[in-house]
Amino acid sequence: MDTVARELKLAAELGLHTSLHIEASGTVTDLREHGLLRDTTTFVHANGISDEELRMLADAGSSLSISPDVELKMGFGSPVTGRALAAGLRPTLSIDDVPSVGGDMFSTMRTAFAVQRGPDGGLRSRDLLEFATIDAAQSCGLDARTGSLTPGKDADIILLRADDLTVFPVTDPVATVVSAGHPGLVDTVPVAGRVVKRDGVLVGVDLPALRTRLLESRNRIAAAAGIPLDGTWRPQPESK
Repeated sequence: MDTVARELKLAAELGLHTSLHIEASGTVTDLREHGLLRDTTTFVHANGISDEELRMLADAGSSLSISPDVELKMGFGSPVTGRALAAGLRPTLSIDDVPSVGGDMFSTMRTAFAVQRGPDGGLRSRDLLEFATIDAAQSCGLDARTGSLTPGKDADIILLRADDLTVFPVTDPVATVVSAGHPGLVDTVPVAGRVVKRDGVLVGVDLPALRTRLLESRNRIAAAAGIPLDGTWRPQPESK
């Protein structure tokens, strides 16, 4: 706890937002007793904490991020989406561990939606889209700059193809993005007004060189870990 206190104090002095991965019940209570709950901290997962502790986070103005694919795959427990909403939190979405699960926000939205929608039917597609956009921006203290299409904000936009046969014909754009969206639909992406992807192709990126570097990195890590690349290696059981 002393280490956490020092790091949170330093972050506050530097005006930085922080994130903490938590699972066990009692953690949030301990943080509150030490005066360490604040509105600049995002808590990730939180599968094992109580409803009362979720309300503590809401009362402190803290934010919560769920990583549904990792949480389900690694046995953390069911994502706390519905419980968070009931406690007054607007959860955001995160990937957490790209080597273990897919790294795109479309699949993350879809998993979060299906897991919570099945039991109680309370979530809407628009909730998930807001989790991934304006709610996420707010949790990072960036909602004045990005997170929604609003005059004066940065032009951070993702344009998706609506004529792709995997989604055509699009009747409800929001439901389509959440329930059927995938990276292959991404056509154009401006970041702060500068186009970084056009016609489905990254702009200004040497992909052959990047792939070469990735292969070299993969081979170096595999060699150091003694992992064969012939398909015979089997991973050890994952721990929580």
